[in-house]
Amino acid sequence: MKGLAFRKLGRTKSHRNHLLRNLVSSLIEHERITTTVAKAKEAAREAEKIITLGKRGTTQAEYATKGYLYSHTATLPKLSELAERYATRPGGYTRIHLFGNRQGDHAPRAVLELVDNPNDLKLQMTARAMGKEVFEKAEKFGPNSLIRGEKFDKDNMENDKRFNELTRVNMAKCVKFGGEEARNRLAELATEHYLRLKATREIEGPYRVDEDKVKSWGENGPRGRILTKPYAGRKVMAGEEGGPNQVRPLHGRKKNSVIRLGKGIFAKRQGWRKPTVVSSVQA
Repeated sequence: MKGLAFRKLGRTKSHRNHLLRNLVSSLIEHERITTTVAKAKEAAREAEKIITLGKRGTTQAEYATKGYLYSHTATLPKLSELAERYATRPGGYTRIHLFGNRQGDHAPRAVLELVDNPNDLKLQMTARAMGKEVFEKAEKFGPNSLIRGEKFDKDNMENDKRFNELTRVNMAKCVKFGGEEARNRLAELATEHYLRLKATREIEGPYRVDEDKVKSWGENGPRGRILTKPYAGRKVMAGEEGGPNQVRPLHGRKKNSVIRLGKGIFAKRQGWRKPTVVSSVQA
């Protein structure tokens, strides 16, 4: 925080120290915790220092980690494992994901995790993005115009120009220090998500009005102009093109923006445009 050495977290010095020690011990033991954003930022700073001490391997560093961590039978062996995992990583052992607001006091929450863990959230989200991009482009241009789900280039995937720029950046971050294991895991998850999207589309079909259900109502169906018809098929998510209720792009644009797609039927409609007047030259 600006002007402060660290966040006080509304606690006394001893209470704050015990709180951070508990958070860091839980993070090292479970590799992922959920807390408030302020606590996550302070716990991440302390966790970076403890993992760095664990990598040193000296007697003095060992005494320092023992004096800081709780549950030595669970945390100390895990710290040795993390020291081997991050042997080539110069720093940045933690990652913070925003996680909405807490029910009750509405405090902003966050997920604090160790990078390159077996259930790395960033790697899973990147794999989903890869699978989705392959699925959407295969539907648009045909399955033979793009790599298939089972043929991801594991050796050079972060430089594949067929993916979006942000996706390639995240791919490079996920495999930078993970090695061959991270590449195989990323390709495996991307393939799994691609095949799941493909199977869902084949089984459920596109998002459409469920005419069979409407007919089954007969005379007992609801009446009125504002009747919400039942739909079948895969739902169109926010920010995704397609769907029966998608509005037309605004005048002068070829496609809708992500915000306009997210608004759906509540987006601003095409307004009235003044017709073009063609002046006639009198002879």
